[in-house]
Amino acid sequence: MQTLNVDTLFTNAIIITMDADHRIINNGMLAVKDASIVWIGTTDAQDIQFTCMQTLDLTGKVIIPGLINTHGHWAMTLFRGLVDDLRLEAWLEKIWQVEAAAINPQTVVTGSEFAVIEMLKAGTTCAADMYWQYFESFDAVKASGFRMVNGPSFADIPGFEHRRDVNYKAAVEFLDHYANDPLIHLCIQAHSTYMTNIQMLEDILRISNDKQIGFITHAAESEGELAQVQQKHGKRPIQVLDDMDLLGEKTLLAHCVHLTDEEIERLAETGTSVSHCVSSNLKLSSGIARIADMVKAGVNVSLGTDGPASNNDLDLLHEAQIAALVQKGITKDPTVLPAEQMFEMLTINGARAVGLSDKIGSLEVGKLADLAVLDFDAVNLTPYYDLYSHLIYAASSADFCHTMVHGKMMMQDRQILTLDEEKIKAEVRSIADKVRQI
Repeated sequence: MQTLNVDTLFTNAIIITMDADHRIINNGMLAVKDASIVWIGTTDAQDIQFTCMQTLDLTGKVIIPGLINTHGHWAMTLFRGLVDDLRLEAWLEKIWQVEAAAINPQTVVTGSEFAVIEMLKAGTTCAADMYWQYFESFDAVKASGFRMVNGPSFADIPGFEHRRDVNYKAAVEFLDHYANDPLIHLCIQAHSTYMTNIQMLEDILRISNDKQIGFITHAAESEGELAQVQQKHGKRPIQVLDDMDLLGEKTLLAHCVHLTDEEIERLAETGTSVSHCVSSNLKLSSGIARIADMVKAGVNVSLGTDGPASNNDLDLLHEAQIAALVQKGITKDPTVLPAEQMFEMLTINGARAVGLSDKIGSLEVGKLADLAVLDFDAVNLTPYYDLYSHLIYAASSADFCHTMVHGKMMMQDRQILTLDEEKIKAEVRSIADKVRQI
């Protein structure tokens, strides 16, 4: 009999692996050593025994891969509910005015930490962020133990003309500083093709190629954006990116609400991924992305919440439910995007979108131990006939009881372990008092 020394052992769980075969293991057991999964099987396995520092009996509970939020602006937790019921362009104008007055290193750190708490409580273990004050927010999130996808974001936004940290030299220095960190997965970003110029896009391409890192940007989010890009570049956003050689397997486009058939095919041909942010798109009246058509064409579609000032939460299960229902409604076909396929978008598709499918997105031996646990004894999840159905159509953030990132327990029994929730909440309230005076 083999004896394995591990750090954490989960027993008596249902394990949804999301591996290539989408195995579901009943009466399952999962062992974690350091940052990785070292064993998966059934609790009654006869050929192995464990010595472990911590054992969690998960009877009545389900282990899933940690959810992956592929698009957001974390520190906008500070502005949740501040600017509602406007179209994107008017909403951005007001938000940028507030940000120019309220954003500084400390407020971004507080807002980002608050977002991490909210995401951990909703089963999210990895998320992409696009915001200001990179050094400060990176250090704070790294200290918390959360997994982030982030990097310098090029933008030319009114009110931020004084910023000098968004240029080629500053971006390269920043990326070099955080290279090889196990929890920080670097990328290069642009706000959009209408808020950047050709020189910025050329710099981004050069950095992406030189550093072999991903590229993230907003694209084709609204009809107003299409008009702005047409006026600025004489073409549509996808064509601008394609002409700059910025489509491809390392590229992740947020939104993609307004795409032609030809543009969808081009994304599929180039291996470009899409982050679908349905709640934000609906709330800002931007439209509804044709993700059913994208999936059919072979585009890798993942899910993002966007910022909590335009969503207004960071609950990916809620996002998946809305996305699935909306597509069934607009296509008049209840068979499109079944629950299991939607759950792929939350997990392994999200990992592919941010270039981490070899590390996260499924529960397999050798992959990093990013996982979340739901209590399926909850009233809203009893009884169950199909696990995927409950995950998409019935579960919510309140059903998560444990969350682990990189082999470390981040939330246990709904208690956040690596951040002081009450202290950060008080700081957010204090910042909000100042925002109200702007």
